[in-house]
Amino acid sequence: MKRLLLALALTATGVHAGTLVQLAQPASLNGVGQAAQHACAGVGFAADHSVYGACRTATSSPCSGRGCQPVSYITDYATTWDAVGNPLVAVTCSVTRHHVPQANQTTYAPGYDATNCPAVVLATGTTVGIPYGSYPWEVTYFYYVTTDPVTGAELVNSSASGFLYLP
Repeated sequence: MKRLLLALALTATGVHAGTLVQLAQPASLNGVGQAAQHACAGVGFAADHSVYGACRTATSSPCSGRGCQPVSYITDYATTWDAVGNPLVAVTCSVTRHHVPQANQTTYAPGYDATNCPAVVLATGTTVGIPYGSYPWEVTYFYYVTTDPVTGAELVNSSASGFLYLP
């Protein structure tokens, strides 16, 4: 009887889980970079409720020998996803050459600079609990990015990837 009352109480309060969609890397970036060194994250919502943000890939040259420091290239892409999280477009906006002990050298694609080439930022400092089950205690915590004021969709990040939560 107690379980039935709890189930009725939860149904009456409207506790329902939405859909959590990982912001996938667009197909054009598959096979680019090393598998463990790519990430995508949303930055905000466009007027049509699509998501804009960034993806990042990294590649390194072969290196051997004691003290060898490989040259790495980190490529940032201005990326968009549709309103339900399907990847649409990824355009290269910068390439950074990283080779210790030299300073990083960033080259921007035409039309891009530090102000309009989004970075992949996963940890924002603010967390939010996303329900994933039928009960209020079934919650996973993510880094909060922003909310679409019209649809209520939220952009959140784990420590490794970006997600779109559709309530």
